[in-house]
Parts: sequence; structure tokens; C-alpha cells
Amino acid sequence: MKRILLIGLVLVAGLSSVFAADYYISSYDVKITVGNNAVHHIVETIDVYFEGSHHGIVREIPLDYTDYNGKTKARVTNLKISDNYSSETDNGYLVIQIGSSSKTYTRQSVHYVIEYDYDLGADFNEDYDEFYMNIIGVDWECPIRKATFSITIPFVASMSMRSSDDFFDYVCENTYLSSGTYGSTSGNTDAYAYKADDGSVLIEGTTLNLNSYEGVTIRMDLPEGWYRNARMPWDYRGLFKVAGIVTAIALVVLAVVLWTIFGKDKTPIIVARFYPPKDFSPLLVGYVADSNVDDKDVISMLFYWADEGLLSIEEKKNNKYEFTKLKDIEAYAIESGKSIPELEVKLFNGFFKNRAVGDVVKFSDLEKNNFFQTIVETKLKTGKYFTKERALNDSKSRKVAGILALLSFLPLLFYSLSFGLYENADIIVYFHLGVCFLLFMLNLVIFGSLFSKWYMRDSKVFACILRIIPSAVAGFILYVMEMDLNVYCNIGLLVLAVVSSAVIALFAIITERRSSYGDEVLEEILGYREFIDKVEISKLKMMIKSDPDLYYRVLCYAVVLGLEDKWAKKFSGMMVQPPSWYSGYSAFDVYYMTRLATRMATSIPAASIPRSSISGSPGSRVGGGGFHSSGFSGGGFGGGGGHAW
Repeated sequence: MKRILLIGLVLVAGLSSVFAADYYISSYDVKITVGNNAVHHIVETIDVYFEGSHHGIVREIPLDYTDYNGKTKARVTNLKISDNYSSETDNGYLVIQIGSSSKTYTRQSVHYVIEYDYDLGADFNEDYDEFYMNIIGVDWECPIRKATFSITIPFVASMSMRSSDDFFDYVCENTYLSSGTYGSTSGNTDAYAYKADDGSVLIEGTTLNLNSYEGVTIRMDLPEGWYRNARMPWDYRGLFKVAGIVTAIALVVLAVVLWTIFGKDKTPIIVARFYPPKDFSPLLVGYVADSNVDDKDVISMLFYWADEGLLSIEEKKNNKYEFTKLKDIEAYAIESGKSIPELEVKLFNGFFKNRAVGDVVKFSDLEKNNFFQTIVETKLKTGKYFTKERALNDSKSRKVAGILALLSFLPLLFYSLSFGLYENADIIVYFHLGVCFLLFMLNLVIFGSLFSKWYMRDSKVFACILRIIPSAVAGFILYVMEMDLNVYCNIGLLVLAVVSSAVIALFAIITERRSSYGDEVLEEILGYREFIDKVEISKLKMMIKSDPDLYYRVLCYAVVLGLEDKWAKKFSGMMVQPPSWYSGYSAFDVYYMTRLATRMATSIPAASIPRSSISGSPGSRVGGGGFHSSGFSGGGFGGGGGHAW
């Protein structure tokens, strides 16, 4: 952010005559002794001329630096200043306020000396050791008339650099200077190198007339291994490995214990029932059966209302239908004495929006009536219907399950931290954490889908195997990714993290226990499903004699329970007349209404979606640029800037 603001300031730097500061730096001298341990000793001597009234200066020294090797956190120690000062860290900078509010300077020059050690820590370049320093930072708000510097680089013998002469030649050949605004790769700096008697190299230089927000930068490629005993970032990967193992095992045990205490459900006693729970429409039955409301559950209500005499359906060409309103649902509720939930009343009235008895709703009316929004609201309100005394799940177990769900991320988190995080996270760790977070969410989704329809499944074993595959694939992707990034991978820890996270997520799902009401309603629905699924033909024929419309009365429930084909098959060979509430031109058979229900569950929501267009032109490519091998002004460590106060 600081750099973005800086670019804007640079654009007006040339207008110094209009926006001139009322102070300037007449002389800025910097002496740097490059430390063999990457702790560089810096002495800054600054002469500031205050034209206006000021108390002193503020010096800002960067502590955070990011380049292609990642993020470096510098440390400033042994700070000494020739005047009174106070300091604090702010947004990655050491901010030093020099001077006193009780003393003011006007039209006079003030001499400041700032001395400190600048610890940059270990260098991670593979082919060389880099010294890349902003001698004068590009963040100074005033012009600098004269800048001088001297940099001392001690000679350190190595296998590749045995003599001081070789070292001197190497330094001269691999040292680059730049000056000007941020990003400049050239400048007007004059510098010379000298070899001292002890073999060290001394570089001295001068730059004249730097404008506001202009600086001087040196980049020097030292021989690989020149830095020795430099501060290493705190490596706590081993700690997270141990913590990850302990946490994974402990959380699995905790999940089992909490499930035993809070989550064990009563096994439903399934006895065939001839009727659904009292006052339960297909919409409510479908929600209890799989803890979800889909389009099929909503559209099944049309067949339910048709069977109740509230509407009629006429099929047109190209999977289009017309629906005639035969009764008001409020009048029907009074007439029948049934307790109809408010959400079903709104669904019916949303479908027949502003329609009187006898009026027709066509497919083209669904979009105009914004019926898609009604479908969305119905899905949301159905879940809210089952609250308080109608709550399907125990509230205490739900809270415990939520905590376990969050804890299932910890094994994956510790694994990510155990292989790639030092003092500061880098892009690899962030990417790895992102993949682990997706795996964490995937576990909750797939296990949630597994147990939401647990009692509706014919093959539970196959469903379980199917849910294991995504976790296994995600774990393999993590392994391949780590190999591709040349990151050390402990296959044992990876397997432990992935498996333990999946196990905890599984227990988080099954720990949410049903309430007494939930057990009662589920048993009734499973009993009704048992009847639809396994009723014998002989029994069915007896029931048809007393209820000729039994096929249509049960069909809407069979649809939401996933048994529409089985229910239709039971009537194969029987004479089934079309219902009185349906008319159409297609040939009618026992399977026709199941096919109709399937088509309507797709076509009605699709026809209800508001038509909209997304316009626009292709975006322009943004960005570009690159990194010059010789460095650029303001691109190195340190420097920073300051201002008067």
C-alpha cells in the first residue's frame, strides 16, 4: 500500500515549486559495515535545514521486506541517536521521532547522527549471497542536496575465493548502483572501490540533488557462503509435527467419546404404515427423509394439491403445462379442518399469484410471478418450520457436533504448518492451507450427504465407499503437490492428517442426535416408506377397491421418497384410469405420471428463473514489468525515509 501511494507522490515530485517542503537535507552521509553474519552496522549523519518552524525529524526504517525469496523480517538493535527520541513499530516500520516538542527550529541547520545494527537474517539465495540495500530510502518527503556513502565489505576467505585480490575483483564485477525514484535502474551516482590493507573492500560514492522521494540503492552479489552464522528464522516445524500427531489422535478419541455421550441415536423401529404422519404433506415428508428440500419436493406439492381438489393440470406440447385454480387454499383449510403450515399457503398463493378461482397459470406466467423466488423461500422456510417443539434434532448435540466439525480442521492445519512454515508464511504454505481447507469442507459435505439419507439408501456400503474416494484423492493431490514443489513430505503424517480429519468430520455429523419428536416422525415416515416399497400386490388390490385413487394419492409421497418407479411397477398390468384432475394428449400408462413428475420437477423451476443478460467487454490486461538483474532504486532492504515534525 505504501508503494502505491508512493507512485502517486512521484507524479507530482517535479512540481516542487508549487508543493515545496519548508525544509531540506543539505547533507546525508551513510556509513555501512556489511556484517559477515548479516548484521550490518549503519551510521547515518543527517544535516537538515529547517526554513519553517519544526521540532525535529521522523526517521522510518523498514522492518518487513518481501522479494522473490519470500518475506524477511529485519531487526534493529543497538540504536543510538544524537538527540532525544522516541520510537515505535508501525505497519512494518520502526518509526523514530527525533527532537522535543519544547524546542523549535526556524531557519537553522540541525545535525543528527543515527547509529544502529540492522539484522537481516540468513540469505536463502542458492548461487550467491546478496547484499541489496537502500542506502538512501525513497520515502523522504524533502529534497537531499548531497548524499555520500561508504560501504565496507570485509574479506572472508572461502574455497571459491582464496585471495583478497580475487575478492576485490569479484565485488567490483558484481556491484550495481542505482538512484532516482522507486524503480529506477540508473542514476547519477559516482562511486569508487578501494582495497584496504586487511583485504576488505571499501566503496565510496556521492549523489547530488536528489528530489523528494528519490533514493540511492546498492546491490552486491557476494560469493555463496560469505554470510556465516546469520540469524535463522525460528523453525518450529518439528513442534507442529509432534503437536499434529498428538492432536490428531486426541481429537479422534474425543470425537468417539462425545458421540457416545451426546450422539447415539435410537435405532428406528420400522413397521409398515398405510398413511404418512398426520398433516404431513410431501414437502414436509421429503425434508424429514433427507434433511433437505429439493425441487422435486416442492413440485410434488402440485400433485398433492391436485389430489386434494385444489387445482387441475393440463399438458400442452413441448413439456408445457397449464394449471387451473379450483379452490382457495385458505377456504380448503377451513373446509377440510386440516392444519396447513403457513409456508405451504404461501407456496400455493405464490404459484397462483393474483389468480382467482377458475383462473389459469401458464408456463409463461411463472417467470412473471417470480415463482423461482417463491421456491427459494419455501426451501428456506421448510427448515425453519422444524424448530422449537418441532425440532428434529437435539440442541445440545447440535452444538457439540458443530464444535467437532471445526476441530476436524486442526489435523490438516498442523500438518500444513509442520512442513512449510518458519517465522513468516510464504505462498506455498498459503496454497497448501487452501487445499487443506477445501478438503476439510469436502469432508463435512460428503459425510453430511451420506447420513442425511442414511435410512433411504438401499446400498449403504456402496455409499460409504463412494464417500471415502474424495478424501483419498485429495490426500493424493496434496502428496503430488508437495513432490512437485520439492517440499519434504512425510507420508505417514500426511495419511494421519487426512484420515484423522475425515474421521472427526464423520463423528461430527453423526453426533447430531435426533430429538424425541424427530425419532417419532422419522419412524412414521420410514414405516410409510416400507409400505410403498414392499406392499404385496394382493393387499394393494384390496386397498384399491376401497380407494380407487390410491395410486395418485400415494404417488406424490413416493416421488419425494425416491420410490416412484417401484410404486408404478406395482400397478403394472392393472387398469389405472387417468386422474380426474389431469388432461393431456399423450398416451397414458401406469408409468406416465411418474415421468410427468420428473419432467415437471425440472421444467417448472427452469421456467420460473428470471431471464437476465450479462453484458460487458473483455477486460484489459493489467500489470507487466519485471525485475532488472542489477537491481533498482528503492528495491532493496532498509532505507525507508522520513519527514519533519
